[in-house]
Amino acid sequence: MNTSIIRSSEYIAALRTELSDAGPAKRAAALINQRALFPHRGKAILTAPQLELTSWDTKGSITLSPTSVRRVTRQFDKHYGAFIGGASAKWGAPVILELKDGTVMYILFNHRAFLEKTDNPDWEDALLEWQL
Repeated sequence: MNTSIIRSSEYIAALRTELSDAGPAKRAAALINQRALFPHRGKAILTAPQLELTSWDTKGSITLSPTSVRRVTRQFDKHYGAFIGGASAKWGAPVILELKDGTVMYILFNHRAFLEKTDNPDWEDALLEWQL
């Protein structure tokens, strides 16, 4: 089993349910700092057997296998739109992981708030390759 690190960076993330449940105050705060919408943060470590998201919650890290992921995309949608995400589909659109159990995760990898840039294009490519 190859456990060499393919990619690694800081991440912020939210579940689709968390984005849907965000009230007006949280959405207004996100216009100043979109991290307000992303309660999960830590380090993302991608290896051949798994994607580990450290410090996901008070219970610690979570790990995903390639077989647990149904779909990987990078786009804005009705739950997280371009207006909040910096309007750049190339650099600001979240990586969306749709899991086979129905969970949907929105992730920003190496988010730079001032520039509203991420490393999401590179992460999307790596995750699509990993998922094969």
